[in-house]
Amino acid sequence: MNNNIIGLHKELLAVLLTGTTLVFSGNPASAMEQENKNQVEFKTQKEMTAKTLHLKIKGMHCQSGCANGIDAMLKEQKGIIKSETSFDKSYSIIEYDPNQISEEKILSLIKDRGFEVEVITEKATSVNS
Repeated sequence: MNNNIIGLHKELLAVLLTGTTLVFSGNPASAMEQENKNQVEFKTQKEMTAKTLHLKIKGMHCQSGCANGIDAMLKEQKGIIKSETSFDKSYSIIEYDPNQISEEKILSLIKDRGFEVEVITEKATSVNS
């Protein structure tokens, strides 16, 4: 087999194993033949457009159980990219993929743990920039 094709097969296998999205620019057939590394671009979930929620959370009593518990619970959810909750500031920043989980679902999950939640801001972000 041609070395370019073998290399592409290894890259596609890596894509399948890691859950990475493979994006071709131009004609995929010509991408296989080109040596130009810019022809094939890999993007992980974090590099795609995401939304960020800034939340005020009331009812937390400590960092280790309450704040860390919120982060751990959210990180188990599909579509949560990052969750950072501070007991001292009663504040949480959550980065998520709106195609996989909604703002309403995130708020509901936190409220279900017994906390009051207030959205401070929500903005679209591109992790690439």
